[in-house]
Amino acid sequence: MELNKQVISGSFWSAASNIGAQAVNFAVTIILARLLIPEDFGVIAISSVIVGVITLFQDLGMGSAIIQKKEIDEDHLATSFSVSVVTGLVIAALVIGISPIVASFYGKSILKSIIMVYSIGFVLSPLVSIHNSILTKNLEFKKIGILNVLNQVLSGGISVILALTNFGVWSLVLGKLVAQSMMIPVYWKTAKWIPKFRFRKSCFQDLFSFSSSLLGFNILNYFSRNFDNLVVGKYLGATTLGYYSVAYNLMLKPLELISWSVGRVLFPAFSRIQDEKERIRATYLKILRAISIVTFPMMTGLMIVAREFILTFYGGRWEPVVVPLQLLCIVGALQSIGTTGGVIILSQGRSDLILKLGLFNAVVMLSAFLIGVRWGLIGLIVAYMAASVPVLFIGQYFANRLIDMNIRAFFESLLPAFVCSACMAAVLGGTKYFGLNAIHISSLLVLTILVPGGMAIYFALLTKYFPSGELREISSIIASKINPDSLISNKEGMIP
Repeated sequence: MELNKQVISGSFWSAASNIGAQAVNFAVTIILARLLIPEDFGVIAISSVIVGVITLFQDLGMGSAIIQKKEIDEDHLATSFSVSVVTGLVIAALVIGISPIVASFYGKSILKSIIMVYSIGFVLSPLVSIHNSILTKNLEFKKIGILNVLNQVLSGGISVILALTNFGVWSLVLGKLVAQSMMIPVYWKTAKWIPKFRFRKSCFQDLFSFSSSLLGFNILNYFSRNFDNLVVGKYLGATTLGYYSVAYNLMLKPLELISWSVGRVLFPAFSRIQDEKERIRATYLKILRAISIVTFPMMTGLMIVAREFILTFYGGRWEPVVVPLQLLCIVGALQSIGTTGGVIILSQGRSDLILKLGLFNAVVMLSAFLIGVRWGLIGLIVAYMAASVPVLFIGQYFANRLIDMNIRAFFESLLPAFVCSACMAAVLGGTKYFGLNAIHISSLLVLTILVPGGMAIYFALLTKYFPSGELREISSIIASKINPDSLISNKEGMIP
């Protein structure tokens, strides 16, 4: 029963902290969007892809191995920390060395300086990465959540101050680095672990046997997720990439708030009971229903009000973001479900399988981006949408096999949210395009009418046509955070 309480509590705090962090991030982004120009965001998107892919090598995936392994001792932690520090220093030197090449490739001289400054992060990150793994393994998501929000507040506040004092694009760079350095002692104190620089070959081999395949997957997955930025930046320019970057990041919000929050909790939880497939299967279906009930209407609603949302919060110069955002909402709905399959695969210790799937995904996505960009930004996004379908269902097929779950059960878990979201979209779309647009009211007023109206329609449909308890189920999960004794029973599928 204790693990059940930890899973529910962890999911609650993970989602709550993500909501808080994303609210801060959203507010900061709106302020910076009005102080900076789209090209600034495009330049940062290019540098972030280069820096981000190298970051994947930083701990060689051993942080996840620490979480997945049932038994971890002090030597494992010290070895992982030592490897991370040394790797970070090597990577920092590598980043500095390639910075002129990247700047020359994109024809942006400022990229050299930005990437060189970003290299400082590779020295700072290892100082907290193992601490974060320790907290995650122990399901201490309340502490992780507080640290996450604090980091966003520091980073965002510093960036806004720098932008107001005319630091331009550098406000996006320095805010993160300064906040990162300030958070190091906070992580050490919270995790209650003082790093030790010690290396044990046997511990390294034990961790790396799992993390090596996961590292390969993370590299492939990162390229498949970020190759679009490289392609857009190279062939369509930094300004277009700035528009795409804003649209893409908005699409990611439901994934970050819901799917990734739950996934962070389920990975260590499922790893603990990795041999009990029936319990995992029952819980997983319940989680799929809960995620879809939240993310499907969020993505559908954002698609309908995309234009009004962008004009109201970002301003008229960001109007080119509207159509890309609407198309990416479809991708977001698919990915909100698809990302959970990886949790199942990793919890079963099959990092080799996830590597193979990562290779397939990378080939499909990279091919789609290179083909689609010939028709501009919209062509690239349409190709992205098309490629997301086989990536989702093939990955889900293998995840289902590992826990003996049939595809029918998977689709049935998504049906309530899909039907109700489609009906809501039809009503909102008709109201907007045949009613509100005809009377030419402001974008803010359209949002004020459609957003609460859409929520009311959705929940009314959910309760009327699916009275089996979908809403009560989510309410009980939230209530269980307040009263753990009211948790769902084993027969209903939660982990005891």
